[in-house]
Amino acid sequence: MNDRQLDYFVAISDAGSFRKAAETLHIAQPALTRQMKQLEQDFGVPLFFRSSKGVMLTEAGLLLLERARFLRRHREQTRADVAARGTVPSGRVGFGAPPSIADILFQPLAVSYLEKYTNVQLNFFEGVGRLHEWLFSGDIDLAILPNSRLLDSREYERVEFVAEPMYVIGAKGAFDAQDEMSAEKVVQLPLILTPAPSTVRGLIDRLVGQDTRQLRIVAETESARVQKNLVAAGLGFAILPHSAVYEDQRTGQLSTCRIANWNLHRVLAWRSDRPLTAAVSRMIEHTTQIMKRLDAQGAFG
Repeated sequence: MNDRQLDYFVAISDAGSFRKAAETLHIAQPALTRQMKQLEQDFGVPLFFRSSKGVMLTEAGLLLLERARFLRRHREQTRADVAARGTVPSGRVGFGAPPSIADILFQPLAVSYLEKYTNVQLNFFEGVGRLHEWLFSGDIDLAILPNSRLLDSREYERVEFVAEPMYVIGAKGAFDAQDEMSAEKVVQLPLILTPAPSTVRGLIDRLVGQDTRQLRIVAETESARVQKNLVAAGLGFAILPHSAVYEDQRTGQLSTCRIANWNLHRVLAWRSDRPLTAAVSRMIEHTTQIMKRLDAQGAFG
């Protein structure tokens, strides 16, 4: 096994076929096939399911893909760190957050960070259910997650921020300003939800249990903006954290009702078994500062 073979393997996985990967890599397909056969011989297990429609990865192949992506990113980052002697932040930082946090965090974070560290490329990702997966696989370096209980303390380091209240969101005038509602009553409403897997959807599924007939799902989307647009059109109710709706509360464009005893415990997390680059270390510091500033401004309730 060598770096070139791993790069070829990742390219085939991304392309879904040997032919397309060979075209992307500008090498002959027979040569690419020989390299993959050698890789499979080295490991002693098949890495691909081959068919007329292309290739899919075996269980061993999926594991290798995760490790190969991490090794490639680590190799690139090592090159950047050594070139900078590990003191000047450089290279890439991958950062994921749910849409409600991304909307208020990423812009001031990028401005603050890039003002000091001009040799770093920032890659921001919005997501809900896949943030933990991306963090585990090494596709991103940092993630803001909704629940510290999702993290195995042996694998992750974290900075805990705030317990953010959750709200059910209705069209203008749907709720009184001081209304509070139980989660059990919320699930009886026609809902516009984040699709599974997500923390919100997980709690709702536990509340309804096996009796899914009482759950009326109008639409599903990971976008908080789209959820609010659908709510404003009177199509149903959304369940969103305070950070996604506090501007709407101020302007009165939507009606909000706090859900009793339901908070998301926001944490910044990263893998403890992977060395922190100078760029990622500085990003943790900047993120902590700006999250504290947003909290002081009332963004999290």
